[in-house]
Amino acid sequence: MSELGLAAALYFDHELAADPAPLATLWKQLAKPASLRQWWATAKASTKPKPLDVDALVAKVASGDTTRAAVESEQRGFLAFAQTTPLAALDEGVPPRQWKYDAVVAIGPRELATIGRSSVIDALCTFAGAVAAKAGIIVWSPSLAYASALAMLSSGSDLTQAQASRVTDSYYWRTHWGRVIRGPEWGTFLGAAHVAVLGDLARLPAARIVPLSSGGAYVQATADPLDIDAPSPDLDRLRTALAPVMPAAQG
Repeated sequence: MSELGLAAALYFDHELAADPAPLATLWKQLAKPASLRQWWATAKASTKPKPLDVDALVAKVASGDTTRAAVESEQRGFLAFAQTTPLAALDEGVPPRQWKYDAVVAIGPRELATIGRSSVIDALCTFAGAVAAKAGIIVWSPSLAYASALAMLSSGSDLTQAQASRVTDSYYWRTHWGRVIRGPEWGTFLGAAHVAVLGDLARLPAARIVPLSSGGAYVQATADPLDIDAPSPDLDRLRTALAPVMPAAQG
């Protein structure tokens, strides 16, 4: 556990520029490591990182000038960013996505020990409920670069060919997340529509189920991330139970 890094991705329609309160809460709950810094991007350029001032960063998001805002550590062992483009200026792509915005959190083992695993998951669940997340995942890996790549759907020279292929494969259903779930992974966020389809979540073969304030839910496959390995009977059982809201079932 101590050698694993965590990464999470959430997909939602909540316009953070109009109401940045959920993002402010998330940043304040997670901003425990020392020497964090902040940056933001506009439609034209990105700012250079400077010492973190959460209230000032939130005010910048609320101004409507940013397209993305982030909190990070200098050594990249901590990263929390979100898409913050005002809705009127948002480009949803072609074909349009089933979600409008995303947020990503990536935390290395040292930083995770400072914040606490349960605190991170609780903060993500609070944020997911506040923005009415439509889908999302939490993944773990001894390589934070790989966990981050899965969350952000990015690649790089520090990934193996198999890891890069998995990241690429994840793109296929990307525009459909919300209509269907992303995953399942060790941690899977369900939207309210998924919960309505599944019915009684207590029947799911999961170690932890957290109802969200939005009507969605967070489903955790096992108590310990180390219990998820390939092949994983626990994840296979959960995948079978979640089949009605997975891509293969809905086409």
